[in-house]
Amino acid sequence: MVHSKSWHDQRLVEIPHFASEILGNTRSLFVYLPPDYHENTERRYAVLYMHDGQHVFSADASGESWDMHVTADRLVAEGPMDGILIVGIATVPDQRLNEYFHEHPNMHLAFKPPFDGDRYEAFVIDEVMPYINRTFRTLTGPEHTAMMGSSAGGIVTYNIGFRRPDVFGHIAVMSPYFVKADFDEKGELREIPFYHRYGTHPKLRVWLDMGGAEGTFMEKYAREEAERLVADGFVPGEDLMLYLHPGAGHSQSDWAARAHAPLLYFFGRIGKPEALEICGGEIVGVKGPDKRINPVVTYTSGFMQTVMRATYTVLDPQLLEVKPDGTLIAKSPGTTRVIVQYGNCTADKEITIVDALPERVNVTVTVKVPASTPTYPSLYAGIEVKPAGDGLYKGSAMIPHGLTFTFKVSHGFGRHERLKPDSGITRRSFVASSDQELYYEVEGWEI
Repeated sequence: MVHSKSWHDQRLVEIPHFASEILGNTRSLFVYLPPDYHENTERRYAVLYMHDGQHVFSADASGESWDMHVTADRLVAEGPMDGILIVGIATVPDQRLNEYFHEHPNMHLAFKPPFDGDRYEAFVIDEVMPYINRTFRTLTGPEHTAMMGSSAGGIVTYNIGFRRPDVFGHIAVMSPYFVKADFDEKGELREIPFYHRYGTHPKLRVWLDMGGAEGTFMEKYAREEAERLVADGFVPGEDLMLYLHPGAGHSQSDWAARAHAPLLYFFGRIGKPEALEICGGEIVGVKGPDKRINPVVTYTSGFMQTVMRATYTVLDPQLLEVKPDGTLIAKSPGTTRVIVQYGNCTADKEITIVDALPERVNVTVTVKVPASTPTYPSLYAGIEVKPAGDGLYKGSAMIPHGLTFTFKVSHGFGRHERLKPDSGITRRSFVASSDQELYYEVEGWEI
């Protein structure tokens, strides 16, 4: 049964208790209809399927809203995109990771089974899509069908896209959970790549992104996968778009802020390059960790992407070299400027070269919680912190130099601290630029 919600002349509908014989469970589907859906009754529309559907159009206790209806309406009103349908497929409590992970030997290195990704894939293709196509006026075929997901929803999008390009012609893989990265008992970062690479080049357009402040998710994973896709035959700017978003964290509000870009890439008109900015790479060592700059180009439509290959000029080449992929090769201490060009756009930035930078820095975090807080096994404050007595939690970790964390203190998935609304602070953040000790005080917890 379709239930309309009180919004935009009943253009957001919920299908509650949608039953799956394949998975043996039920969930809600949420469907956005474009502005002219009820007027142009002969028209059919392309469809975007999204995971974590309970957050696609609204917020709940465990997460913010992507507000995809707001973004889609805006793009249609402004002109760069025609109307589409958006289908949000809700998760089932306690089944999210099971359903979003496909069975593969690498998975067993990082997680315990069951892995029901194959069955979830069949549920989407063989149960959800036929229902949507019967109930609403859709355009069918991969050229009109896209999928989008973030975090674990990003990896299931990646898997389904490469497994079934005959069904989905476009995939948006946002902040993908490709690698399990955590800290061992000594505070050393360990990284376990668990996703399966296909090494193929199907007829598929891929949007791949990562925020620069996602902590241990690390934008390097998205960049490395983009390079591998290029080796597989994908062409940057054509069937592959990479966007490394400076300062973005791992939350619905961060994904919402850039969701317009894959919508334009799949269904709209991105326009022409309008501005170019060089992000990152402010300081690099002759000795120490590899550093890259991130040239981001913005288009007249508001679309943006990271330029994977660019032309660079260094004013003092005896100090620094920049490879076409943005890698900085430091030669001698000093300061110079780097100029990058993409199309008719040009940008420049000052880069400081020092003798050496540390590979990792030691960060110690202490969190004070309210007296009414139960004793949790651990909290998350960029890194894991554990009970230290007297309402304190403490932890230390060796973190790669330059890594940025943006977060709320939490005691489980979606269970965050409550920040004062008049403080102007929506999240906390720190940059692992040097050894440091950080202290946070939790005022209260979200209900």
